[in-house]
Amino acid sequence: MLHTFLNIAWFTLPVLVFCVIRCVRRRVHPVLVCALCFATMIAGTFILVHSVWALDAVLLAEVDKYDPGTPEAQRASEEWASDTGRSFTLLLSPLLTAIWYTALFLLLFGGRWIVHQMFPAKFASVHAKTDSETAEQQGDDGNPYQPPIVA
Repeated sequence: MLHTFLNIAWFTLPVLVFCVIRCVRRRVHPVLVCALCFATMIAGTFILVHSVWALDAVLLAEVDKYDPGTPEAQRASEEWASDTGRSFTLLLSPLLTAIWYTALFLLLFGGRWIVHQMFPAKFASVHAKTDSETAEQQGDDGNPYQPPIVA
């Protein structure tokens, strides 16, 4: 039960951090956002490691419920020892967390930029000036110290 909760926490932690950052985005410096993302990756690694340890506790309890030396105890012990997914998750938890969280943070924080890069014509037409706006400002480069153009 605990390992299930920890797995859910591992998957939802970056989304929660993203929501918190979006709520205070105007008041937070980008360096602090990067530091918070990095701290989230470290916390996610610890959550994943604790999830594997909780799963180990459940599997060892399964082994201990049988009398020592019985065929059922041997089979349960072999299943626990040969669970490569559990073993490699413990070893690769920093790499798994780094890949998953980096992908999510890039998707969440960089989603708007990615859309602008993929569809530049769509956003350029929305923000393009009309001919009447450019005709009114012909010759004005926005310099307040430039003398007005006399026609």
